[in-house]
Amino acid sequence: MLNYKKSMVCLLIFLLLLMPVVYASDGDYTIPSARVDVEILNDTTVIVTEEINQNIEGTVNGVFRDIPLFESQSITNVSVDTPGYYNTVELISSNNKARIKVWLYKDEGKTQKVNNANVKVIYHYTFNKAVKIHNDIAELQLKTWGSQWESSVDKLETNIILPATNEDTEYWTSPPTQVQSSQWVDDHTLRTVLENVPSNQYIEQRILIPKQSFSSYDNAIITNVDAKDAIEKMQKKYLDDLEFHDFIDNVLSFIMALLLIVPVGIYWLYGREPKIDYKADYEVEPPTDDSALFVNNIVVGDVGEFDVNAFNATLLSLIDRKYYTIISTNDNDTVIRRTDKSDKGLKEYEIDILNHMNYYALSNGDISLNSIRNSDAEYFKSFIADWKDHANEEISKSRIAELFDDKGGNMMKIMGILLFVLGLIFMVYVLISDSSMTVIILSVLMMVIGLTVVFLPNTVGGRWTVEGREYHDKWINFKNYLEDYSLIEEYPPASVQVWGKYLVYATALGCAKEVSENMIKYFDSINMSDDYYHDNSIVYFGYYGGFYHMDSFNHLSTVSSDSSSDIGSVGGGFGGGGGGTF
Repeated sequence: MLNYKKSMVCLLIFLLLLMPVVYASDGDYTIPSARVDVEILNDTTVIVTEEINQNIEGTVNGVFRDIPLFESQSITNVSVDTPGYYNTVELISSNNKARIKVWLYKDEGKTQKVNNANVKVIYHYTFNKAVKIHNDIAELQLKTWGSQWESSVDKLETNIILPATNEDTEYWTSPPTQVQSSQWVDDHTLRTVLENVPSNQYIEQRILIPKQSFSSYDNAIITNVDAKDAIEKMQKKYLDDLEFHDFIDNVLSFIMALLLIVPVGIYWLYGREPKIDYKADYEVEPPTDDSALFVNNIVVGDVGEFDVNAFNATLLSLIDRKYYTIISTNDNDTVIRRTDKSDKGLKEYEIDILNHMNYYALSNGDISLNSIRNSDAEYFKSFIADWKDHANEEISKSRIAELFDDKGGNMMKIMGILLFVLGLIFMVYVLISDSSMTVIILSVLMMVIGLTVVFLPNTVGGRWTVEGREYHDKWINFKNYLEDYSLIEEYPPASVQVWGKYLVYATALGCAKEVSENMIKYFDSINMSDDYYHDNSIVYFGYYGGFYHMDSFNHLSTVSSDSSSDIGSVGGGFGGGGGGTF
């Protein structure tokens, strides 16, 4: 099994030669048209009505609508109309998403499923905490169409009704490429018509509204920041960047294909994988006795590099070995506390974690994993960089060499640096001479391609040895087993201790939440006693939601240092999401 990233590279290489054939199956759908009406009341409440026309192919149970939620946001007053069809509505809420699930029927007795039909689904709901109140302005930043829709939309109409008049407002639609028209149909209503919105494309509408338009802020988010100038500059920069990127995309496509020949040649010579006899679809046990740290270093991402899940897996191992005790764990938070167990005998990278976790401890020693999410991201990033250096000391370089040949990966990086340097030289030439546009474009492209190639994962240019290919594929197949509930049901881990061990590996492989969900589903299906969970700290941790709170570390590792939680960047608006059939 090829690494996913390498598979994507192969797809790009043969894109012009292959013509994929797509077959329709039950549950496929298209959206010829949709309409979204948003009314902002003067108490900052937002009333949403979404009319979505779905052409459904085959037989389905119904349709669903996913709406992302952040922090204190929620949706209430949910109802659904399906003219010509009967329905049953189910609202499923979690910490970061609400799903409106609509079971569809052709008959009043609700026995006949819908098949091969055009269904108009009208969602009504109140979106709470969608308006932001800044010091100088009020803001609605709402994704009126979400990026999780897997169908394109031929025509999308949005109507936003404001408590203010249009003369007092400022608005943007992002991205603007599909906007056919956007105009005020009366003093308070902004109508935007968009055509040919691609699948997985969000539409965000951002409006600045005078604060005095609202009688109260009870249903708003109060930021206590000055935002108007920053938002205007951000939107201008977004439009400037979009225009530049469109220019590059349209003008340089052919040249880019030519420049890619050299990296593709390196891949062809050094990156193609050896053939092996191993053909299994899954592994029900860990294929080797290697530590979770080593597995993360080899199997996930760049070979020889860690990601934040190596840190997470090591912390779990410390919990499992009683260096921490679990004080409480539930849907809201998981709290751990350092025990008095001596750190004698621990590796340096493990002691680093013990010391680092003290940073988050309260006066009584309690460490709230959920609250870590809001701590200093730069502090964590600085720590994790040093921690990876210490963790690398535990990884055998000779063992890595037995599994992976990085010659092509190194050549890719050298070629990327060369392209970037040549691009800079040409750019200097452009600045001091009357150069043609072709030279300007070529110099920019060489720098862009050079940087891209430099940051490609080493599994693209490099390749596994025969032993390494089998090693990698077996661990990926073990991950497949952990993520496939039908396999867990058929071949369950033998004991609670084995479950704990598998959860540590799942963390290292980046699928801990999915595997913990499978574990919970399996335990519930066999009515497992609560006492069983307490026999292993990691199982107890996973069963009661600990992995969702450990995601705080993943969040810290990706937070941008110049971002603001109070002023959203373009594409960061509330709402959006998507939907489909089931």
